Amino acid sequence: MTIIKQQSVTGGTSHQKNLRNYINNDEKVIFRASQNMEMCSDIKQWSSFMKNTREMFGHNKASRKGRDGKEAKNTILYHQILGFNPDECNINGGQLSPQDCMKYAQEYAQKYYPNHEIVFALHNEYCTEDATHRYAVHMVINRSDLATGKRLDEGLGVKAKKERANRVRSMDEAWGLKQVEEGKINSAIHHRQRSCVEKELEKKGIFPYKTNLRELVRIAGQQATSLVDFRALLDGWGVDTEFRNGRMYARDRDNARYSFSVLKLDAHLESFARDTDREHEQLDYVTKVKNDYLMNIRSLYVAYRKELQGLPADKVAAFPKLVFPKPPKDIANDSSVKREILAYWRGADELRRARSSQKRGRGYRAKYSTGLAQDRTQRINKVQEVKQTKSRKDR
Repeated sequence: MTIIKQQSVTGGTSHQKNLRNYINNDEKVIFRASQNMEMCSDIKQWSSFMKNTREMFGHNKASRKGRDGKEAKNTILYHQILGFNPDECNINGGQLSPQDCMKYAQEYAQKYYPNHEIVFALHNEYCTEDATHRYAVHMVINRSDLATGKRLDEGLGVKAKKERANRVRSMDEAWGLKQVEEGKINSAIHHRQRSCVEKELEKKGIFPYKTNLRELVRIAGQQATSLVDFRALLDGWGVDTEFRNGRMYARDRDNARYSFSVLKLDAHLESFARDTDREHEQLDYVTKVKNDYLMNIRSLYVAYRKELQGLPADKVAAFPKLVFPKPPKDIANDSSVKREILAYWRGADELRRARSSQKRGRGYRAKYSTGLAQDRTQRINKVQEVKQTKSRKDR
């Protein structure tokens, strides 16, 4: 998804001077290129070169008078900017390199302004609001058409703006780039911005718990393959989630006073953070699976206790431990299910220990100790008997 903007540049203004300095001297310029300017020996002399072209066609003066009889403002150049989606630039992990962006701009210019002198400057632009970078190509288009000798005129401002947007949309489709969608976040990286309070705290070296919450939802989004996994991971890390008015909100249990929109914490998580019918169906299904499984293991635990309590104490040690069926895949990582299973296992083990220790008073310990002593005496006697037999044979 590429954004295009245009500004008209009139002669004899500070805009013209600032634009010339920006294109020629800005340190953020990565590449420069030109179109229909083969006779210009130095690309940084583009302003003088284009001025001579306009002079030749008589375009350095306005074509009409103003309303008060004075000379009207004369548009001599058009400054167009092709701003590429930060998500699609390779500095943010996207597919567009600086060379690709320049090629895109030149292809655009050749298609829609083939007979105009144009200078290109590709910049690495920085957004101070969210500390992100993106590529943008600034194009200065001379107004004189070399083929017709006429001035470039694309009509009324609103109409021309829509036409340029349609051109870029068509090119984006051919290049396989993301399309602009109304009502949706079109750049996740650019949208992920810290609040003013967070910025002030970070300047003082204080990192609020919201920063930690943002990092947790980001990691969960990378690891989760479904909405259920996403919520289960956060639950295990002490973060509660809920849907309100079609959006998911997250709350740190240690700071439960406030909840935050997951979409505001990280716009990459749009697939998890918006409530849809499909998600409702999935949640209903998983809830049913979870309830059925918990009911099943509870009934198994109750039956196990009854059977264990009916055994004699001396039979308890040989009785098998409590085993549950494996949780279904949809709830395998659910922390509440894991806690429930662990609680039942502990309860069963405690009952086994309690039942084993019953009816084992002083008499049981004395009998057990006597048995051990007798067994030890028998083993010693056996060893001595073997030694005596061996000694007689040696004689």
